[in-house]
Amino acid sequence: REREKKKKTTHKQGTMKTVLEMFDVDMKVGDTVKIKVFVDPEADGFAISLGKDDFDLALHFNPRFDDHQDGQVIVFNSKEGGEWCTEQREDSFFMFEKGECFKFSITFLGEKFEIKLPDYVLEFSNRTSMDTMTFLSVQGDVRVKSLKFDY
Repeated sequence: REREKKKKTTHKQGTMKTVLEMFDVDMKVGDTVKIKVFVDPEADGFAISLGKDDFDLALHFNPRFDDHQDGQVIVFNSKEGGEWCTEQREDSFFMFEKGECFKFSITFLGEKFEIKLPDYVLEFSNRTSMDTMTFLSVQGDVRVKSLKFDY
């Protein structure tokens, strides 16, 4: 019983509700997407993903408020053919607060993504051969207040 309960909790973190999906985005090298979200007061986390579709993601940006391993952490990852790659964890800086609005931007620089948060910049390597992002999704315990592409 106890093992099943733990397994279910871990699975829950991996299956967040979809808030927004966009197709035919056409985000190329040098392009930026600016996002403003409201984080729900009872949030576990949320994710912004960019790639070809939900099975092939070049960027999965996933702030987690209560990660089973690191507590408050930002997890980066990519997905190829439906399989998650190795996580990159950033636990030295976490600026998100439940019940608050946040603005940040993601710039696609070809070999990497630059995520600009207030007073902090994070980077994640483009592990894929994608040179154009055609899919964007927002998942988890947030409401999208605004989303703007700078092409």
